[in-house]
Amino acid sequence: MRRERRHGSKGRAQMNLPALAVALLILTMVTGLSVGIADRALIGADRNPTTRRAAVATSERLVSADSPLTVRSNVVNATTLDGFNASRLTAWFPVVGERDVRIRLGETVVAKRGSPTGGVTIRRIVLVENRSAVTLTPPLSTSDPQFTLPRRTPNATLAVHPPDGTTVSVVRANGRVVLRNASGIDGRFHVPLSRFETTRFSFEADGRLPTGSVNVTYYPAKTRKAVLAVTVDA
Repeated sequence: MRRERRHGSKGRAQMNLPALAVALLILTMVTGLSVGIADRALIGADRNPTTRRAAVATSERLVSADSPLTVRSNVVNATTLDGFNASRLTAWFPVVGERDVRIRLGETVVAKRGSPTGGVTIRRIVLVENRSAVTLTPPLSTSDPQFTLPRRTPNATLAVHPPDGTTVSVVRANGRVVLRNASGIDGRFHVPLSRFETTRFSFEADGRLPTGSVNVTYYPAKTRKAVLAVTVDA
């Protein structure tokens, strides 16, 4: 009985040899196919390394803090972007050289030179900033005329028209003198401000400065996310 079991085990082992050989053959074929695909991918990636470097460098400079298109790093100025074109692309970002280039924001092509049909595309998530004018007539206390803007803004336009018998001599923004005239401040004035803090205006006057004596136009920002795609074709 023991001898029969040994013969049975040997027979089964011999029967499994062809199956093992087939499995090894399949594994070898799959491994070879995978290596071949990986090799082709690496060859494709390295085929145009100069083009890829140009695409990466252009995308980085487009969204850098000192780019003509940004208000700060990775925040694109929508107004400046509206005026962007092929000639400015070449002048502002000479790294593209003589290659065909396309700059796309979302689904909109904002600048294009040549006819890029392939090449390398680098995508970056950015914020697009829009600023629109908002005008308000702030309520003023006759004894201590001052008001705070609801939103941050890099500048504002003040329209100061005090009533007869009142002279406004100084206007401050967050304690900093932005307008001064001992003879009287009366008219429209463009005032640069800090975009990093909310602004509080205060007025020095020798009489009443009721509500309606001052109007202000400021430019709050609205931002949205978008994908900026830079395509460079050799």
